[in-house]
Amino acid sequence: MAEDGRAASGSEVSGPIRQVILISAGASHSVALLSGNIVCSWGRGEDGQLGHGDAEDRPTPTQLSTLDGLDIISITCGADHTTAYSESRMEVYSWGWGDFGRLGHGNSSDLFTPQPIKALHSLKIRQIACGDSHCLSVNHGW
Repeated sequence: MAEDGRAASGSEVSGPIRQVILISAGASHSVALLSGNIVCSWGRGEDGQLGHGDAEDRPTPTQLSTLDGLDIISITCGADHTTAYSESRMEVYSWGWGDFGRLGHGNSSDLFTPQPIKALHSLKIRQIACGDSHCLSVNHGW
C-alpha cells in the first residue's frame, strides 16, 4: 500500500489506484475493501483465510475475484478466517479456518473461497465482529 492509503502501483491489485475504504487484520493476514467494491487480501494463506482457493501465502495485496460484482460493503478478519457482507444481496460470506464452527456453516470444515452463510441469508446486517475462534453479527432492528 502507498503511504497515502491507496494501493501502490506494481502490487497484485490491478487497475486504477483506489482508496482504501476498510481494512482488517487477522493473526497473519489482512483484507482491504477498496473503492469500487474491490476486496483484496494478503499474508498467510495456510488455512484458506485469503479466499483465493488455495493455501498459498500472498506477500502483496491480491484482488479476491470471487467477490467481484457482489457489492461488498464490509470485511472483517478473525485470527485465521474472514467475513464479507453484501448489503445489496443480503449475504454474509465467510472463509478460512473452520474449527469450532467459527465460519457459521454448521460444521468445522475449512473453506478456501468465500461461501454464503445460509443462516444469515436475507438478514440486513449492521455489524460483524470476529474474534480468535468466533464471529457474530448485529442485525438491523435489534
